[in-house]
Amino acid sequence: MRATTIFIGGPVYAGVGGWRPAEALAVAGDRILEVGTRSAVWTTRGPGTRVIDLAGRAVVPGLADAHLHILGYALSLDQLALAGLPSLQAICDAVADASGRLAPGEWITGRGWDQDQLAERRLPSKEDLDAVSPAHPVCLHRNCGHIAVANSAALRLAGIDRGTADPPGGRIDRDPVSGEPTGILREKAVDLVARLIPPPSAARRRDALARALREALRYGLTQLQTDDCRYGGGLAETEALFRGLVGPDALPIRITQLIPAEQLEEAVERGARTGSGDPWYRYGPVKIFADGSLGGRTAALLEPYADDPSTRGIYIHEREAFIELVARAHRQGCQVGCHAIGDGAAALFLEAVAEAQRRYPRADARHRMIHCQVLSEPLMAQMAALGVVGDIQPVFLRNDGHWFVDRVGPVRAATSYAWRAMLQRGIPLCGGSDCPIEPLNPWFGVYCAVNRQDLSGYPEGGWQPGQRLTVAEALDLYTAGAAYANFEESFRGRLAPGMAADLAVLDRDPFRCDPAELEQIRSTFTMVGGIVAYEE
Repeated sequence: MRATTIFIGGPVYAGVGGWRPAEALAVAGDRILEVGTRSAVWTTRGPGTRVIDLAGRAVVPGLADAHLHILGYALSLDQLALAGLPSLQAICDAVADASGRLAPGEWITGRGWDQDQLAERRLPSKEDLDAVSPAHPVCLHRNCGHIAVANSAALRLAGIDRGTADPPGGRIDRDPVSGEPTGILREKAVDLVARLIPPPSAARRRDALARALREALRYGLTQLQTDDCRYGGGLAETEALFRGLVGPDALPIRITQLIPAEQLEEAVERGARTGSGDPWYRYGPVKIFADGSLGGRTAALLEPYADDPSTRGIYIHEREAFIELVARAHRQGCQVGCHAIGDGAAALFLEAVAEAQRRYPRADARHRMIHCQVLSEPLMAQMAALGVVGDIQPVFLRNDGHWFVDRVGPVRAATSYAWRAMLQRGIPLCGGSDCPIEPLNPWFGVYCAVNRQDLSGYPEGGWQPGQRLTVAEALDLYTAGAAYANFEESFRGRLAPGMAADLAVLDRDPFRCDPAELEQIRSTFTMVGGIVAYEE
C-alpha cells in the first residue's frame, strides 16, 4: 500500500512507547500506515504521495476535548462577554451599552462574570441592572453557568416574586429582611428565566456552530465530546444540525453528543445509546447533574463551606431519585457522565454506580465523573475500584486556584484538583475545557496540568506542585485518555498503523519548549481521517 501523505523533517510523537519521537509518519487514506524511521516510511511513497516537510515542527495525535458545550460556546459569541471584567460598574456599562442599541423589550444576555474577580467582591443584584436597563429583560450567567443574575423586568416575565417557591434543585436568593428576590438565581432556578429567552434561528445556530468548529480545528482538536442538546432544541434537532455540518465532505471533525438524562427514554426509542452512530457523529454518555459549581457555592459538599458555613451547596436531585436515574441509564447499556464537583456529589454518584452494578452487573461500564474537583482518599479509592473515569478540566485551576483553599479549607484542598493522586490510584483520566465555562483552547489545559499556575505564571512554583502532571501525562488526557473514556482506544488517540489518521502539526515541540510556553502552542496543520481540516 502506498502513502497518500508522508510527514518528515520533525519529531513524530505517536503517543506510544513513552512518547518517544519517531522520525516520520505515513498516512494512507483515512488511516495511519507507518510510523518509524525516515527510511522505513519513505518506502511507502508513491507517485501521488504528498510529502510534508515539517521543518522541525512536531506531530502529535489529534487532540480531543472530553467535555464541553461547543454549540453553547458558539451561541455565546453573540452575548455580552463579561469574563475578566474588573468590576460591577464595568458589567453595568456593558449592559447599558447593549440597552442603547436594542429596542425596548428585547432581551440582553451575557455570561462570564465572577464575583471573586470583581472589585466589589460581591454578587450583582437586580438593582444594579435595573439602574442601567429598566426597559429590557436582562439575564447574565456567571462564568460557571450555574448561577445567573436577572433584573426586575426578567423576574416579572418569569413570575418570580417574594411568594415564588424555590424549584426542586434550585434556589432563589432573597433579601434576608424583606424576602424579595435579589436577582440571583441558582441551579434549576436559572431555568425559570432562561427558558423565556427567545432561541436563535436555525440559520444562526448553523453559522455560529460552523465558526466554533473551525476554531477548534485551528487548535489541533479533531474530536469533541459535547453536551449540546439543550442548545440545539432536542436530540433529533441537534443531530440534524451537527450532521449538516460535520463529516468527510463538510467540516472534518468528530463529534460525540451527550444524551441529556431527561431525554433518555426518547434516545432509547430512537436507538441512540452510548456508542451508537458513526465515526463522525455518535452518542456518548447520559449526562446527569449531581450538583452545581464550587465558585458559586452550589457544589454539594459533605461538610459546610469553609468561607460560608451556612451552606453545603445544592444537590440537583433527591438521593433516591438520583440513584434510580443512574440505574436506569446503566440498565440501558449506557455510560453515565455525571457532573459532580463537590465531595458530597462525588459520594452520591459513586453510591449510585455501585448500586446500579449491584442490580444490573455489567463489565467495563466506564461511567465518568465529570469535574471531580473536591475528593478524598476514600473517594478516589472507590472511583478506582468501580472503574470510574475522572473527566477533569485542568484549565479550571487558572481561576479556581486563587480561591479554592479559602472555599473548602486546607484539609479538603489537599485532595482537590488532585490529578497526580488520581493517577497514582489507577483512575483513568481524560481532559476537557467545559467551554464556554473556560476557553476552547486545549493548550490552556495542558499548561495548567503541567504548571499548576494561572496563565500569568502565578503563583511561583504552582498551586500544590506535587499534583503536577508531566507533559506526556497531560497530553494523554487529551489523546489516549479521551479516546478511552469514549470507548475508542482501538480507533483513535494514538498514531499507530491502522488507527485513524487524526493528527496535528504543532508550531513548537511541547516536550522541548519552555513549560511556560505550552499555552501558546497552536496547530499549523490539522488532519482528521486523512483529510486536511486546517492548514496555515
